[in-house]
Amino acid sequence: MTTKKTTPAKATTSTKKSTAKTPAKEIKASAKTSVEAAPVVAAPVVVAAPVVVTAPVVVAAPVVVARADFEDVVRAEAHALARARGFRGGSPFGDWLQAEAAVLARYTAEGRAVARRDAPSNAHS
Repeated sequence: MTTKKTTPAKATTSTKKSTAKTPAKEIKASAKTSVEAAPVVAAPVVVAAPVVVTAPVVVAAPVVVARADFEDVVRAEAHALARARGFRGGSPFGDWLQAEAAVLARYTAEGRAVARRDAPSNAHS
């Protein structure tokens, strides 16, 4: 009875060995196939740069404001600053500088420029 039990055990063992060998042979065969196959060469990838089309920018020449007109606006603004604080504290010069900066900033934002002062003439020569 012991011999009958041993024989099936050996048969199972031999079956396991043959199953283990079969995948190894298949792997070797597929490895040969991939080596023997023609090499695959990757084609270079060309990436086009994006093309940005912009419309021409038209910059209008600034509107030039006469220096006297600019000073009139600054004078009125400085007076409004002094009146707002009840004409107490502060100084006329400080009000002028603050008003001048505010008007100049507003003119710049609106695309206006202030004319330069005339250069002193050499009429005495």
